[in-house]
Amino acid sequence: MLKCTLPSIYQMRPKEVIFVLDRCIDSTEEIIRGFWKTRGSSKVKLVLLKVKEKSRWRKHLNFLYDLGIRHATSEVVLLSQADILHDYTTIRNNIHWGLHGMVSFAVLEHPHISPWNHFITKVLQTLGGFFGIHRFSGIIGMQKAHYLSCPLTSDDPLNFDTKLKINFERKGFSYKFIKARNFHLRPWVRSKLWGVGVARYMIRRPFWKVLLFSIVRLTPQVIAGYLHARYLNNTNQGVEEFK
Repeated sequence: MLKCTLPSIYQMRPKEVIFVLDRCIDSTEEIIRGFWKTRGSSKVKLVLLKVKEKSRWRKHLNFLYDLGIRHATSEVVLLSQADILHDYTTIRNNIHWGLHGMVSFAVLEHPHISPWNHFITKVLQTLGGFFGIHRFSGIIGMQKAHYLSCPLTSDDPLNFDTKLKINFERKGFSYKFIKARNFHLRPWVRSKLWGVGVARYMIRRPFWKVLLFSIVRLTPQVIAGYLHARYLNNTNQGVEEFK
């Protein structure tokens, strides 16, 4: 996938690109270095951070993002993933919103890989725009200084994007959602959908919304995870942290 996604990263014309290589045992590093060498992108600072062991953080992915952000030298940082084909023009034209707080760029499932969820996401984005509902996505731009005032921590039970949004809202930082054509190049990992349901309970999402999400998205694992969390005392205690 990197051979498809790296050009879209380069086209954003960043000042630096930080790749966090999480215990990689494949040719990821070679592909990245080979791309940068052929593109002659000496003006773009390339940083490779190698993580050799799993962290002790509750959410290892949160540790990886925190590591990358802290090594960034740019004022505004964009968080993304290796499997995203980026809408570089839209991102480039709107990343400045990150100076004021947080900007989130829409991500769509690839129409050839997940046609049903691509269609549903498009419909929800259209309806959300009509009713003035601000959606949220995992491609996030933000000012590094703002992040450092409310960073992710090793105890956080929620994934990085959800927890960042909560932290920024508590600080009163502004938030802006931008419609874009960023595409996931792989379908949802079914084994992770249970955790999505648990997280939605922990952030107090109404039952009917989670149920509707599961029905429309054809993901029964989400509502199963939500109900599991709802009736477990230890999860209920964890919810107190977010009140």
